[in-house]
Amino acid sequence: MADMPDISVVIPCYNSEAFVETAVRSALDQTYPTEEVICIDDGSTDGTLDVLQSIREEEDNLLVHNQKNQGICGARNTGLGMARGAYVAFLDHDDELHPRKLEHQAELVADCSFPPDFVAAAYEEVYPDHDRRARRETINTEDPWLGLIHARLGRTSSNLWRAASIREVGAWQQDDGLSLDTGLMFRLLQNDARLLGDTRPLTTRHVRDTSASMADRVEQWRTFLELRAKILDYLRSTERLTQARNEALHIDMIRGVRGLYEHNPNMALRKHRNLVRGHFASSDAPFGPGRLYRLLYNTIGFQYTEMLYPLWLHLRRLSSV
Repeated sequence: MADMPDISVVIPCYNSEAFVETAVRSALDQTYPTEEVICIDDGSTDGTLDVLQSIREEEDNLLVHNQKNQGICGARNTGLGMARGAYVAFLDHDDELHPRKLEHQAELVADCSFPPDFVAAAYEEVYPDHDRRARRETINTEDPWLGLIHARLGRTSSNLWRAASIREVGAWQQDDGLSLDTGLMFRLLQNDARLLGDTRPLTTRHVRDTSASMADRVEQWRTFLELRAKILDYLRSTERLTQARNEALHIDMIRGVRGLYEHNPNMALRKHRNLVRGHFASSDAPFGPGRLYRLLYNTIGFQYTEMLYPLWLHLRRLSSV
C-alpha cells in the first residue's frame, strides 16, 4: 500500500445559514485527518459568515475566507488555490459526507497502482422539499466515456479530485453552466485522465427547490445538450466514437431535447435541429420512452411526436379506467 494521501476539503458557501453547519460539521467529523477544511464565503448576504466564524472559534482545522461574490466556480477555484492537500474534496454547502467517506477514498487511492486523477463515487440523493424517497445514484467506470455521457461518474461532492490534475485542465469553468462537474470531467478525460470507481454511496446530496438546476430547468437542459454535442464532436474528431458511445449520446440527447421541450419548446426545436437531427442517422439506440415514440419520431419528426405522444398517453390512461 502506498502512503495515504493528504486531503483538503473545500466548501463554497453562499446564503446557506440554515444548513451550512451540517455540511461543515460532516467534513470536520471525518474519521480521516484532513489537511484542512476551507470554507469560502462567497459574499453571502445572510448569516452564513457568522455561522462559519462561530464554528471556526472551536475548530483549529477550519479556515474561513470571505470574498466578494464570484459565483460557484470562483469560490471553488479560490479554495483550490488555498488547498495544500494532494487531493481535494469539494463539498457543496447543502451536501453531507458520511463520517468514513474520506478515509474510505484515501484507502482506495493508497491501494491503487497509479495516482488517480479523480475518484468517481456513487452517492445518495434526498429531496428535503418533497415527499420523495431517497435514491442511490450509481457509477459506470468500465468505459469512462459512457459514464460521462450518462452522468455516471459521480458528482462534485461525492468525488475525490487530484489537485494537480484539475489545475492542469483549468479547474472549474463558468462556461460549463449548470454542468460544471461534467465539464471538468470532460476536460480531464480529454487529458487522458485515469480514474477509480467507488461504488459506496458515502455522500448525501440534498436536491432543493432553490438549487440552480431545479430553479432553471431550461439552462440545465441547454448546458446538458451543448456539452454532449462537444463530447460527440471530440470523439468523432479523435476516432474514439464507438457504436456504444454513439448510441449513448443519441439516447441522452433525445432525453435532453425532450426535457427542454417541457419548458421551452422553441429552444428545444432549435437544439434538436442544430445538435441532434442528422447526427444519428445510423444509430439503433433505444431512445425515447418506447417503441411507439421511436416510430412516430422516425415517421413524423420530433415536433409532431412531442405533440401527439402525450395525447396517446392520455387516451391510454382513459381507456384503462
